[in-house]
Amino acid sequence: MGGNGSNWPVMVSAVLLSGAVAAAVAAATLRYGVDEPPRIAGVRLAEITAAYTTRAASEGKSAEDVRAWGEALEAALERVAARHRLVLLPARAVAAGAPDATARVEAALAAILSQRGAPR
Repeated sequence: MGGNGSNWPVMVSAVLLSGAVAAAVAAATLRYGVDEPPRIAGVRLAEITAAYTTRAASEGKSAEDVRAWGEALEAALERVAARHRLVLLPARAVAAGAPDATARVEAALAAILSQRGAPR
């Protein structure tokens, strides 16, 4: 294949990502109604994940521990989005000046993990 064939996976990924972001924003707008649409906020998701990954590796966490943490992170993101009427996006995808919800997500994650008795 020529040069265009090698770009195919990148183009497909970009289209799917754009569609996913558009669907998430549309779903949030419908969920909260048009009277007061949700605000967009960033979350330093890479930072949260990197910190946990480093800690998990040094502590020898099991795959089950990592899976439980990932589920708790997902629940924390959903909780913060619902409670604060936010559409959460990775911080790098959000324009400068958008609120940063990372501390709220980290607090919700800690609360969920302590409720579940899951390893941190």
